[in-house]
Amino acid sequence: MLEDDRNLNYIKKGTYYRNIETLKRIEKSSYIKNTPIQELTYPPIKDFLLSETCMSQSIIDKVYMMLKKTLKEAVKRKIIRENPADDLKKPKSYKYRETVRALTTDEEMRLYRILTTEDVNYSHQMLLSMLTGMRMGEINALTINDINLGFKTITVNKTIARGAKGEAFVSESPKTESGNRTIPISATVMPLMKEIVLCAGKEYIFESKGKLVATSQVNSQFKRIIQKYEILDKKVKGRVSLHSLRHTFATRCIEAGMQPKVLQHLLGHSDIKITLNTYCDAFENFQHENIAKTDEYFANMGISFNQTKSTYIAS
Repeated sequence: MLEDDRNLNYIKKGTYYRNIETLKRIEKSSYIKNTPIQELTYPPIKDFLLSETCMSQSIIDKVYMMLKKTLKEAVKRKIIRENPADDLKKPKSYKYRETVRALTTDEEMRLYRILTTEDVNYSHQMLLSMLTGMRMGEINALTINDINLGFKTITVNKTIARGAKGEAFVSESPKTESGNRTIPISATVMPLMKEIVLCAGKEYIFESKGKLVATSQVNSQFKRIIQKYEILDKKVKGRVSLHSLRHTFATRCIEAGMQPKVLQHLLGHSDIKITLNTYCDAFENFQHENIAKTDEYFANMGISFNQTKSTYIAS
């Protein structure tokens, strides 16, 4: 099924290899791997899925969907009469996972100072993610042809993905179709972009000893930086990862008054609901700020219920 989807161009190379990883995980079950599909039964399949509840929900989701899809296809092809997992519910993970959060303004300023004053590997990539909202895979896949300083734009049309052995390669398409986009280079980012272009690699802008830079490499460095320089405020709840740089950009945009539809395009989200749901807290805080501004505007007009009743009588 995976080979068919890849050959028919329904899935890209990166998605194909991610699915192969899920398949390998399923094949760790000796029962599923060694039992003919016609002899698979409900209880052992359920037991296998229950054994996966110690993993993250995203891993459980992928395993569950692949099993269900495969058995459904087997029925369709008349290899089996009935789907033994037809009524099997998707388990929920026991693993608690904190939501990835944005950096506070103070944390962002501390990180900005470190990235611009200290000799830090991959500092340009981190700054670019924090100030444009681009995914790290998209940043590491940029070529000089993707940058137009004259028109002040960055074209995003590919990303770094992982192969079967974990090696980095360039997928000639971004994470989603909506990931294909052109984003403006702001006045804040322009000096950084000029500096980046000046020290660009031969094939890709960001290279390490002539090779592609994997997201994992930048992620490891990011973890070292926030620990070494004590970037994070321990009182603030939530998990901070490399993806927090993207969240930070989005949060600052919302705080600055950017409309959700504009932010959706900049982030490359396929649906406005993703933008609204991911950053609902930031949008809610922004709504409160706007209500406060509206109250101030009403007060300047003379509409205030803190005054005497006679003030409310229309002229």
